Amino acid sequence: MTDLRNQPRLFVESKPDFRHYTELPDSSPLVIIDLSLTIVYCNDAFKSTFKLDIGDNIIQMHSNMEFIYLVKGFHESKYKNISVDINLTLDKENVVKGYFIRIERVIVNNTQYFVLSIQSLDQQKKLENKITSLHNALDHGKLPLMILDEAQKVTYVSKSFEVVLAKEAENIFGKNIIEILKSALDARDLEDLIGCLNAPVPWKKIINFRWLFPEEYWELHLNPIFDTEQNAVSFILIASNLTEVINQTRAIERSEKKQKSIIENISDLLLIVEKVGPTFLFENANDNFFRTFHLDRNKISSLKIDDLLPKQLASDIYDSIQTYSINSTAVDEFPYKHDDDREYKCKITSIPEHEKPASYFIIGMKDITEEIQYGEQLKKAYHKEIQLNRMKSDFLANMSHEIRTPYNAILGYSEIINESVETGDIDSIRELMDSMKEVLGRVLNLFTNIIDVSQIESGEVELEKVDLNCNQVIRNVSGKMMSDAAKKNLNFVVNIAADDCIIEVDWVKFEKIVQALVDNAIKYTNQGHIIVGTKSNSGFVEITIADTGVGIDQTQLERLIKPFAQEIEGYTRPFEGAGLGLTIAYKLTRLMNGIFEIESEKNKGTKIKLTFPSSHRNG
Repeated sequence: MTDLRNQPRLFVESKPDFRHYTELPDSSPLVIIDLSLTIVYCNDAFKSTFKLDIGDNIIQMHSNMEFIYLVKGFHESKYKNISVDINLTLDKENVVKGYFIRIERVIVNNTQYFVLSIQSLDQQKKLENKITSLHNALDHGKLPLMILDEAQKVTYVSKSFEVVLAKEAENIFGKNIIEILKSALDARDLEDLIGCLNAPVPWKKIINFRWLFPEEYWELHLNPIFDTEQNAVSFILIASNLTEVINQTRAIERSEKKQKSIIENISDLLLIVEKVGPTFLFENANDNFFRTFHLDRNKISSLKIDDLLPKQLASDIYDSIQTYSINSTAVDEFPYKHDDDREYKCKITSIPEHEKPASYFIIGMKDITEEIQYGEQLKKAYHKEIQLNRMKSDFLANMSHEIRTPYNAILGYSEIINESVETGDIDSIRELMDSMKEVLGRVLNLFTNIIDVSQIESGEVELEKVDLNCNQVIRNVSGKMMSDAAKKNLNFVVNIAADDCIIEVDWVKFEKIVQALVDNAIKYTNQGHIIVGTKSNSGFVEITIADTGVGIDQTQLERLIKPFAQEIEGYTRPFEGAGLGLTIAYKLTRLMNGIFEIESEKNKGTKIKLTFPSSHRNG
């Protein structure tokens, strides 16, 4: 093959038939044309949209001339590919719609073809709208939120955080958090932040953003999020506006006269206590505090808080004030959960008094229930996204391998059969046909298992239960699969109970369970034995399938009952299969009121026990 400016190539037979290529997508219109602009391949989406088929000329699309000139101009150019937005007219509908078109030049057996990928601009717009809606939802919550990757760089920032930082998104996104906050932190605080990021441990700090007018106080709370499987850590940074609390506390300090009118305007719970010797007396509180703790303002003046407040809250206030006084900090805080499951962030500060220790303390209680729930939802959504991405990658890797392998085998067999036909080697043809049947059987089994899993997951499985002697099924399945074990020189042992073992199950689905488990035992055992047996035990029937195979790591057992999962994923895994057999067996057993138990040890083997209630009805 010649090399035309490093163009991509598709390798097919001398007469290319692109319909055999499962890699070609069908989600949006796609067409392949030759140098005469004749269609040599088009997917169903293209046929449905533009009413053209293989053999038609692309000019028949009834498009505007700009599109035809574009295709012809690309034909005469030396560009590898080109992308453009353009309007096209749909056949017979005379309706003009906008499309995004990408044209790529490929070479097949020294012949140039052009691949046209066509996507509706409406679809792109819908996707953009979904992304915009997600951003709007976060911004609508007015929670300043920032997400950092494992390199401590910003991967998301809410609009409200942009306002707090007085920076546009382009000056935040992709930047290191240290670079963003260094102007707001002194050297010691910056050192603390770096240490928490490297540890990694939570970090919090109240910052006075002086560039805001009027200046505001914000508490920044940084939490690490650990991904143990990826051995990585990312971060969520949330800002809480404490300007109101701090300013109101200062107002109380400056003027006792304005105390009552100010604290009543605070949405958070606010309590003022007076220290008299070792005791704390109730001084004042706002209406929200009285309502929350069901107190009567006119009956509690100068009473001990121990007699008024819940025991836990009173104890926390004593401890926090003691810590505050010893450490001489600007503020001390502690969490508190009320009886109604509301959660509060409590902050304690004092009213300074000249030449003597403070005797008045202010306790602000901020209801953070919704904030915590929102943060938990974000964490769950984040971890779920990671899990879904990982599941998608595993699925694509497994399915690509499991589908390509048999079809590549079929193509290879076909070529050998052609050669055998020419030489008249009938014996080889018969042998190859048997091999092709085996490959096609594997593909059919894969598709059947995918459909079974889909039905189970969607709850569409219908059970036709009968009273069944499971010994009969064990004998049938074992008889069919003994030859597979013999091919690997495995000792296949069947221990059937002397008495009939009657259970109420769906015959077909029970046989599928046993066949899948025995097949797995043979597949994953290279030497030793397979033991299949039944027995009755105190009103229950137990079916066991044991092997001396490679075994399973204990940490992987729960994951392996999920669809498309194997202990080792990817193309390099040592065993074939889509990872569906164990899933189907587990879920069908549960659907038929059975118990599925698995014991396994790495390099020592696996034992699976199925337990069903014994049926006393006679068939």
